[in-house]
Amino acid sequence: MEGRFISDIREHPSRWALALLLVLFALYSFDVPLARLFYIPGRGFTWDTDGMLEFVRVAAPDLVIGSFGLCVLAWVIARVKPIPHPTGRELGFLLTTVLVGPGLIVEALLKPTWGRARPKDISEFGGMAAYTPPWQITDQCVSNCAFTSGHAAIAFWIAAYAFLLPPKWRAAGIFAGVVFGLAVGGVRIAQGAHFLSDVAAAGLIVLAVNAFFARVMLRQHT
Repeated sequence: MEGRFISDIREHPSRWALALLLVLFALYSFDVPLARLFYIPGRGFTWDTDGMLEFVRVAAPDLVIGSFGLCVLAWVIARVKPIPHPTGRELGFLLTTVLVGPGLIVEALLKPTWGRARPKDISEFGGMAAYTPPWQITDQCVSNCAFTSGHAAIAFWIAAYAFLLPPKWRAAGIFAGVVFGLAVGGVRIAQGAHFLSDVAAAGLIVLAVNAFFARVMLRQHT
């Protein structure tokens, strides 16, 4: 039984990763209690100014986008010297997924329109806004709102590289991407900028986009 379970994870890693993120999203009732762990009455979310966490917030998107830049450079070099990866199709897959997932859906569609207030802005933590569940479109925030996490989205996107790996390494690559996304999302939770459900929703969206375009553009069974 255990061997069959491990085999199924290896054969369908994106399904299991999406299931994990869906479970985290369903735990939205832990949004406020989890945020409360990082809140100090009278002082707020002191992790917001922590040097190391702030470094992660600033550096994580640059590192991820920089990794894509290296892929572009490798593709250009491949026009001169014969190296197998990345191919034009693989580069197109990476570009499409980063533009559609973190770019179009998260940054362009959801964050400007959903209206969900950040933890540091709700009344439970000294703000004026009301807490709203993740599926509810509201007016508690005007712009650059909590749902979903842009930093977590770009961090989860790193799992797109897993679809370029040999099949035996794909599951490990996808779960490494999920761990990275949760780690960066955890930093944003500690800073009072996002709820757990914001982070999980970002992962669900981005990983689903990655898996969909891997199936369409790379013709992979995901």
